[in-house]
Amino acid sequence: MPFSCPDIETLKNDLDNNIVSVQKLKAVSHATIKIQSLLNITIYVLATRLLEGSVKHIIYNCCIMRGDSVTQLKTVESELKKFNNPEFQKIKEIFVKHLAFDITDGLRNNWFCARDISFLDEIVKNRHRNVHASHDSANWYNNNIKDLNDFYKEYEGLLNILCYLDMIKWDSANSKFDIV
Repeated sequence: MPFSCPDIETLKNDLDNNIVSVQKLKAVSHATIKIQSLLNITIYVLATRLLEGSVKHIIYNCCIMRGDSVTQLKTVESELKKFNNPEFQKIKEIFVKHLAFDITDGLRNNWFCARDISFLDEIVKNRHRNVHASHDSANWYNNNIKDLNDFYKEYEGLLNILCYLDMIKWDSANSKFDIV
Protein backbone atom coordinates (compact mmCIF):
# COMPACT_ATOMS: atom_id res chain seq x y z
CA MET A 1 0.00 0.00 0.00
CA PRO A 2 1.53 3.31 -1.03
CA PHE A 3 1.78 6.10 1.51
CA SER A 4 -0.27 9.25 1.04
CA CYS A 5 2.80 11.31 1.95
CA PRO A 6 5.24 11.29 -0.98
CA ASP A 7 8.25 11.92 1.28
CA ILE A 8 7.51 8.79 3.31
CA GLU A 9 6.96 6.79 0.13
CA THR A 10 10.37 7.98 -1.14
CA LEU A 11 12.11 6.94 2.11
CA LYS A 12 10.41 3.54 2.03
CA ASN A 13 11.37 2.96 -1.61
CA ASP A 14 14.95 3.89 -0.80
CA LEU A 15 15.02 1.35 2.04
CA ASP A 16 13.43 -1.31 -0.17
CA ASN A 17 16.05 -0.69 -2.87
CA ASN A 18 18.81 -1.05 -0.28
CA ILE A 19 17.31 -4.34 0.87
CA VAL A 20 17.36 -5.64 -2.71
CA SER A 21 21.02 -4.63 -3.01
CA VAL A 22 21.89 -6.45 0.22
CA GLN A 23 20.10 -9.58 -1.00
CA LYS A 24 22.28 -9.63 -4.12
CA LEU A 25 25.49 -9.96 -2.11
CA LYS A 26 26.58 -13.59 -2.08
CA ALA A 27 28.51 -15.06 0.85
CA VAL A 28 31.44 -16.40 -1.15
CA SER A 29 34.32 -15.37 1.10
CA HIS A 30 35.08 -14.40 4.67
CA ALA A 31 35.05 -10.76 3.60
CA THR A 32 31.62 -10.95 1.96
CA ILE A 33 30.22 -12.70 5.02
CA LYS A 34 31.53 -9.84 7.18
CA ILE A 35 30.12 -7.30 4.73
CA GLN A 36 26.74 -9.10 4.80
CA SER A 37 26.68 -8.78 8.59
CA LEU A 38 27.45 -5.08 8.39
CA LEU A 39 24.80 -4.55 5.73
CA ASN A 40 22.21 -6.34 7.89
CA ILE A 41 22.96 -3.80 10.64
CA THR A 42 22.67 -0.99 8.10
CA ILE A 43 19.19 -2.16 7.08
CA TYR A 44 18.03 -1.96 10.70
CA VAL A 45 19.49 1.54 10.97
CA LEU A 46 17.77 2.66 7.77
CA ALA A 47 14.45 1.16 8.87
CA THR A 48 14.65 3.06 12.16
CA ARG A 49 15.49 6.20 10.21
CA LEU A 50 12.40 5.64 8.05
CA LEU A 51 10.25 5.26 11.15
CA GLU A 52 11.69 8.19 13.09
CA GLY A 53 11.67 10.52 10.09
CA SER A 54 8.14 9.53 9.15
CA VAL A 55 6.78 10.11 12.65
CA LYS A 56 8.36 13.57 12.75
CA HIS A 57 7.12 14.38 9.26
CA ILE A 58 3.55 13.23 9.96
CA ILE A 59 3.33 15.20 13.20
CA TYR A 60 4.76 18.36 11.64
CA ASN A 61 2.47 18.12 8.61
CA CYS A 62 -0.55 17.48 10.85
CA CYS A 63 0.29 20.63 12.79
CA ILE A 64 0.31 22.55 9.51
CA MET A 65 -3.06 20.97 8.55
CA ARG A 66 -4.45 22.06 11.91
CA GLY A 67 -3.38 25.63 11.16
CA ASP A 68 -0.68 26.05 13.80
CA SER A 69 1.09 29.42 13.77
CA VAL A 70 4.71 29.87 12.72
CA THR A 71 5.67 30.16 16.38
CA GLN A 72 3.84 26.94 17.24
CA LEU A 73 5.48 25.15 14.31
CA LYS A 74 8.94 26.28 15.42
CA THR A 75 8.23 24.90 18.89
CA VAL A 76 7.05 21.58 17.45
CA GLU A 77 10.09 21.42 15.18
CA SER A 78 12.40 22.03 18.12
CA GLU A 79 10.71 19.33 20.20
CA LEU A 80 10.71 16.84 17.33
CA LYS A 81 14.50 17.15 17.07
CA LYS A 82 14.69 15.53 20.52
CA PHE A 83 12.62 12.52 19.41
CA ASN A 84 14.76 9.42 18.82
CA ASN A 85 14.73 5.66 19.41
CA PRO A 86 11.12 5.56 18.20
CA GLU A 87 9.73 2.60 20.11
CA PHE A 88 5.94 2.35 20.08
CA GLN A 89 5.43 3.87 23.53
CA LYS A 90 7.47 6.93 22.57
CA ILE A 91 5.54 7.28 19.32
CA LYS A 92 2.27 7.07 21.22
CA GLU A 93 3.40 9.74 23.68
CA ILE A 94 4.55 12.18 21.02
CA PHE A 95 1.27 11.86 19.08
CA VAL A 96 -0.72 12.51 22.24
CA LYS A 97 1.48 15.45 23.18
CA HIS A 98 1.42 17.25 19.83
CA LEU A 99 -1.83 16.10 18.24
CA ALA A 100 -3.96 14.90 21.17
CA PHE A 101 -4.34 11.69 19.17
CA ASP A 102 -4.08 8.25 20.78
CA ILE A 103 -2.55 5.89 18.24
CA THR A 104 -3.57 2.86 20.30
CA ASP A 105 -6.97 3.35 18.68
CA GLY A 106 -5.33 1.67 15.70
CA LEU A 107 -4.71 -1.40 17.82
CA ARG A 108 -8.25 -1.39 19.22
CA ASN A 109 -9.72 -0.99 15.73
CA ASN A 110 -7.49 -3.67 14.16
CA TRP A 111 -5.48 -1.38 11.87
CA PHE A 112 -2.45 -3.12 13.36
CA CYS A 113 -1.93 -5.78 16.03
CA ALA A 114 0.15 -6.30 19.18
CA ARG A 115 2.62 -8.38 17.19
CA ASP A 116 3.23 -5.36 14.92
CA ILE A 117 4.10 -3.29 17.97
CA SER A 118 6.56 -5.96 19.14
CA PHE A 119 8.15 -6.14 15.70
CA LEU A 120 8.47 -2.35 15.42
CA ASP A 121 10.13 -2.27 18.84
CA GLU A 122 12.49 -5.10 17.84
CA ILE A 123 13.75 -3.12 14.84
CA VAL A 124 14.44 -0.09 17.02
CA LYS A 125 16.08 -2.16 19.78
CA ASN A 126 18.30 -4.04 17.33
CA ARG A 127 19.45 -0.77 15.80
CA HIS A 128 20.13 0.60 19.28
CA ARG A 129 22.12 -2.49 20.32
CA ASN A 130 24.30 -2.20 17.26
CA VAL A 131 25.06 1.51 17.17
CA HIS A 132 25.76 2.19 20.85
CA ALA A 133 28.78 0.71 22.57
CA SER A 134 28.35 -0.98 25.92
CA HIS A 135 30.81 -0.77 28.80
CA ASP A 136 32.14 -4.22 27.81
CA SER A 137 34.39 -3.88 24.76
CA ALA A 138 33.94 -7.59 24.00
CA ASN A 139 30.46 -6.67 22.76
CA TRP A 140 31.58 -3.86 20.47
CA TYR A 141 31.97 -5.94 17.32
CA ASN A 142 29.75 -8.44 15.53
CA ASN A 143 26.97 -7.99 18.05
CA ASN A 144 24.22 -8.22 15.45
CA ILE A 145 22.02 -11.12 16.50
CA LYS A 146 19.54 -10.59 13.67
CA ASP A 147 19.62 -11.12 9.94
CA LEU A 148 17.38 -10.24 7.02
CA ASN A 149 15.05 -13.16 7.74
CA ASP A 150 14.24 -11.56 11.11
CA PHE A 151 13.99 -8.16 9.47
CA TYR A 152 11.35 -9.15 6.89
CA LYS A 153 8.76 -10.18 9.46
CA GLU A 154 9.58 -7.21 11.71
CA TYR A 155 9.46 -4.79 8.77
CA GLU A 156 5.88 -5.80 8.03
CA GLY A 157 4.88 -4.77 11.56
CA LEU A 158 6.65 -1.42 11.22
CA LEU A 159 4.89 -0.79 7.89
CA ASN A 160 1.47 -1.70 9.28
CA ILE A 161 1.82 0.89 12.04
CA LEU A 162 3.33 3.48 9.73
CA CYS A 163 0.46 3.03 7.25
CA TYR A 164 -1.96 3.73 10.08
CA LEU A 165 -0.08 6.86 11.16
CA ASP A 166 -0.01 8.04 7.54
CA MET A 167 -3.84 8.09 7.53
CA ILE A 168 -4.09 10.66 10.36
CA LYS A 169 -5.59 13.90 9.05
CA TRP A 170 -7.11 17.04 10.55
CA ASP A 171 -10.93 16.96 10.67
CA SER A 172 -11.78 20.67 10.61
CA ALA A 173 -15.50 20.03 11.03
CA ASN A 174 -14.87 18.38 14.42
CA SER A 175 -11.63 20.22 15.28
CA LYS A 176 -9.66 17.03 15.91
CA PHE A 177 -7.39 14.53 14.21
CA ASP A 178 -8.92 11.39 12.82
CA ILE A 179 -8.22 8.51 10.44
CA VAL A 180 -9.28 9.21 6.87
